[in-house]
Amino acid sequence: MKSLALFLLKLLVSAVLCFFVWKSIAHAPGMDSDDFATIMKNINLKYLFVAVFFIFLSYLSGCLQWKQLLATQNINMTYVNLLRFYFVGCFFNNFMPGNVGGDLKKIYDINQNSNETVGAAISATFLDRLCGLYALCGFALAVGVAFFWKDPNQKFFLLPSLLIFLCFSLGLCMLFSRRFGNLLFGKILFFLSERVLHLHGRFQAFRTKKLFAQLFAFSTVTQSLRILSHYFCALSIGVDISVSWYFYYIPLIAIVSALPISIGGFGPRELMAQTLFAKVGVGSLEAVVMQLLAYLANLAVSLLGAADFLFKHVPISKPVQK
Repeated sequence: MKSLALFLLKLLVSAVLCFFVWKSIAHAPGMDSDDFATIMKNINLKYLFVAVFFIFLSYLSGCLQWKQLLATQNINMTYVNLLRFYFVGCFFNNFMPGNVGGDLKKIYDINQNSNETVGAAISATFLDRLCGLYALCGFALAVGVAFFWKDPNQKFFLLPSLLIFLCFSLGLCMLFSRRFGNLLFGKILFFLSERVLHLHGRFQAFRTKKLFAQLFAFSTVTQSLRILSHYFCALSIGVDISVSWYFYYIPLIAIVSALPISIGGFGPRELMAQTLFAKVGVGSLEAVVMQLLAYLANLAVSLLGAADFLFKHVPISKPVQK
C-alpha cells in the first residue's frame, strides 16, 4: 500500500505539472490548435536521425564508464554482456520514478551474474550515475561563467548551477574522503547500519588518479553527446539558437528530471524547458516538442534493451570461483 501510494503521488505530480505546461501553451499569444500538428509535420528527419545516433553513441561510452567502475569492484564481465544490461536499464529508466528504476535493474542483473556482493554493484552503479550528473553540473557552471560572469544583470543565472555543483561536490567529498566520511557516518549519523557503513567503505577503492581521469573523459563524452542530441532535436523543428545554451539549460533540466518526484521525468522536465528556453526566445510549444522528441529518440535507442529483455534476456552463468 505504501509503494502504491508513493507511485500515485508521483503520478499526481506529473499530471499537475503537465497541466501547467499545457495551460502555458494554450494561453500563449497567437497559439493555434493546429500548431502542434504543423510542427510535427515539418520535422526535419535528418537532424532527428543525428540525435538518435548521438544517443546511441552515448550509450556505448556510458557503458564503458560503467564497466570501468565495476572492474574496480572486482566485477569483470564482457563489454557485450554489460551493454545488454545497460540498454535494458536505460529502457526501464524511461518509465520509472526519477529515471532510476533502470539503475536498480542493472544492479539486479549484475548481482545475479557475478560472485561479488550486491554492495559492489550498488557502489559502481551509483557512482556511474553521480559522475554523469556531476559532469552536467560542470557544463552548466562553465557555460554560466562564460556567459553571465561579466554581466551584472545576468549574474543571478549562475546561482542555480553553482549551488547544485557545490552540493554534488560535497556529496563526492562524503564518499571519497575517509576523514570526512568517518566523521559523518561514524559520529554524526551513528544510527546507520553496518551495511551502509560497509557500502561507504567500498568507495575508497575508486580513489585513484587514473580512474578519476578516465571518469572525467567518459563523463564528458557521454554527457556532451546527450546534450547535443537535444540540440539536433531542436534543429529538426526549426529552433536554431546557439548550442552553448543547451550546455547550460539541459543539465539543469536533467537534474530536476532525475529527482524521484515524477514518473519518467514527465512534468518537471517540460515545465523547466518552457521556463528556461523562453529566456532565449523559444516558444512554449517548441520547448515542449523539443523535449518530447529527445525523449522519443532516447526511447527509440533503448528499445534495443526492451527487445533483449523480452526475447533474449537469459541469465549469464556466474564465473566459477577457483
